[in-house]
Amino acid sequence: MNEASKAMKRRMVEDELGIFNWSQIICGDGIDVGCGPDKIRDDKCIAFDQEQGDANKISEYFTHKFDYLHASQCLEHMHDPYAAMVEWLEIVKTGGHAIISIPDWTLYEGRVWPSRYNPDHKSTWSFTFDSSPSKHHINIYKFLTKLSHICYAKRVMLIDNNYNYSLSQNVDQTFEESNGVEAFIEMVLCKV
Repeated sequence: MNEASKAMKRRMVEDELGIFNWSQIICGDGIDVGCGPDKIRDDKCIAFDQEQGDANKISEYFTHKFDYLHASQCLEHMHDPYAAMVEWLEIVKTGGHAIISIPDWTLYEGRVWPSRYNPDHKSTWSFTFDSSPSKHHINIYKFLTKLSHICYAKRVMLIDNNYNYSLSQNVDQTFEESNGVEAFIEMVLCKV
């Protein structure tokens, strides 16, 4: 629940400690795709969710480009994640950033398909696995290689803050926001 808010708390600490310069990534005019009520910023950031249109065809809705695009736990809901990512990058300025987080197939899904925790997931994502029972399994490295003509990765990480590896994978550890558990892959892509 409220995965973007949890991530932003961690990101601000990372920024303050000099671990990663989030204040230079998430700045200027932005768009938060699929955010629902959990938009990352109130100022200079617009929300784009199902009420505003189809995120698979987002470039049809905007004539201007954004400094950054944020999408937390959204790309796994797209029918063709690669095509959706190309669309999303279309509305990002050259030198701008896409900040994307997707559930890790091992940590969040527990390598079970279909997802026990979100039946609308259309794809699985992993650093290590090249396939899963999902029709659309995405290996992060192969995905980024496919996108290398339009962006490069500034940061790609497995985020497992507060994740308890000793618990059964039959538990959605991310459900209680107060636990601060993150179980996803985070990408910061720079548009070329």
